[in-house]
Amino acid sequence: MSDTRKYLILMRAVQRLSPRMALFMARRVLRNKLAPRFPVRYRARLATIEKDLPALSGPRGELPPGLLVMAEIYSSEYREVMDRAREGRIVVLGREIDFGAPAKVDWNHHVPEEGDHQLWRVKMSHMGVLCPMIIEGERDHHLAVTALAKGALENTDPTAPGAFDAYWFPYAASHRILALTAGLIVARSRKGLPQETDQAVSDLLRHNVAFLLDNVEHELNNNHVERNLAALCLYFSYAESVPTRIAARLERDVAHLLETTILPDGCQVERSPMYQGLSVASLAIMAETPFLSGSLRSKLQERQAAAHRAFAILSHPDGEVALFNDSWHGEAPHYRGLEVPVGRVVLSHGGYARLSRGDDVCLMDAGPLGPAWNPGHGHADFLSVEITLDKRRLIVDPGTSHYNTGADRTRERSAAAHNGPGYDGYEPVEFLGSFKVGKLAQARLLPEQELGTDTIGGTFYAGPGKIARLVRHYPGRGFLVADLWDTSSPRGRVSWLVPTEWQISTSESGKLQLEQGNARAWIAPLLAASEDLHVTPSHWASHYGHRRGAHELLLRPHLAVSRQQTLLCWIGSMPPPTSAHAEGQALLEQLSSLVTRLPQESQ
Repeated sequence: MSDTRKYLILMRAVQRLSPRMALFMARRVLRNKLAPRFPVRYRARLATIEKDLPALSGPRGELPPGLLVMAEIYSSEYREVMDRAREGRIVVLGREIDFGAPAKVDWNHHVPEEGDHQLWRVKMSHMGVLCPMIIEGERDHHLAVTALAKGALENTDPTAPGAFDAYWFPYAASHRILALTAGLIVARSRKGLPQETDQAVSDLLRHNVAFLLDNVEHELNNNHVERNLAALCLYFSYAESVPTRIAARLERDVAHLLETTILPDGCQVERSPMYQGLSVASLAIMAETPFLSGSLRSKLQERQAAAHRAFAILSHPDGEVALFNDSWHGEAPHYRGLEVPVGRVVLSHGGYARLSRGDDVCLMDAGPLGPAWNPGHGHADFLSVEITLDKRRLIVDPGTSHYNTGADRTRERSAAAHNGPGYDGYEPVEFLGSFKVGKLAQARLLPEQELGTDTIGGTFYAGPGKIARLVRHYPGRGFLVADLWDTSSPRGRVSWLVPTEWQISTSESGKLQLEQGNARAWIAPLLAASEDLHVTPSHWASHYGHRRGAHELLLRPHLAVSRQQTLLCWIGSMPPPTSAHAEGQALLEQLSSLVTRLPQESQ
């Protein structure tokens, strides 16, 4: 990519910032430059904030569910590896690094293959492993907690070059406050902690709260701010007192966050199913914050309930989230709770639709890339679907294996890597680096009233022309997918990813039969000729930093007499019914009518 094009993408991204965000972005840039240049002054600034902070008090009565859920989020993630942390062996994102002892942990550890985005280091800096060590650990765990907390306080410096992208990344500080506050309050409500351990954790907490008060990430106005504010709300909910100025500030900031980042249907505005799960937990903490006004807490409770419902809709029967946009398993809570209504469910503001019955599910992404002001976590997965049959994932999203700049990041965000109908050689979005976006695009859900109750669909206006997709559910059998391109060129394409746990064989009729243990599935193109189906090795990522094998099934559409391109594909646990071809043709005719009739601005 040329320097000129990079510059144009950057200018497009900057122009979409609100004046408020631009002001805070300028402040962030100045902080990054001035703190290392004037370290004594910046440390003095933080010390002044910390000096006036109230200490964390003990629990008051029965612990609320939001606090307990937050503690369990960190405990469930790190419970199985806390014994290793006791010895200085830190396990994050499936990778273990042995530092030799808790006191020797290097909080600025660099992982070479993570390049320009050191997520392993940032994730380690969350210090989430301390939560189960505090709550469930024995004496040797508590000694390790003391050493880890003291080591972090003594051996990290927010004025060091690069500190704001490492241990003192405000998002990481937020997770530290959430994990340590939740752990400390739960432990104090039970058997308590050794005095030295309690003091070491309390000292680290105060330092982090002072830092975060000075560094809320308003320049992003996204999930980072949500985590920032949840952390501050949790700490001050259990502080000995709440300074009036801080209570007023959090009232204002939480209200702004709720208004701008949580949509009416509960979807978090960045449209990541993973971050959706974290939003549910953060909103619960805010709704339990006693010093926020009653009216704001009531709104938080309502929106948290909607967010919980959206999280349920965006989860598969295996309890893990869909992998649309930046998402992976193991970061958000494993879904438990609300039952999703059977049949069709639509998140009209979030741009998602779902068909389900029993353990068969189809989810469709038919929304924007993300919020215009910060679409950095978006992927070009327009009209993509994920399909689970009998609780086994069959059609998967490529996922997110890395954030750092490189070929994997570029591929996993591209339209070509996803199964939404696309055009050869055409990418609808301009991506730069890890999170910057130039040209935007968005899909839209087709109106529910125009479709049968067993059908979901969406449209997407790409550069070469309009694209549309309908999916019809045949309960107990499978799903029929109908795709339409309203131009004859460039050539259309659909690329399904199937995990290699499924073994593929081809029948004489051109249907693909798949087996996984005693499970069977069929993928059958109903219009394409056999030479228009190609199966090649590929990969997907259900967990960050780890790629898994996949079969890539590339299908080419049929060129209709109308000069439109069309494709019908059956995906099910049984072969397609004899009526599938005729009913698919009816879906294509409906798509053609809708694409022609709906005004372009609704595309």
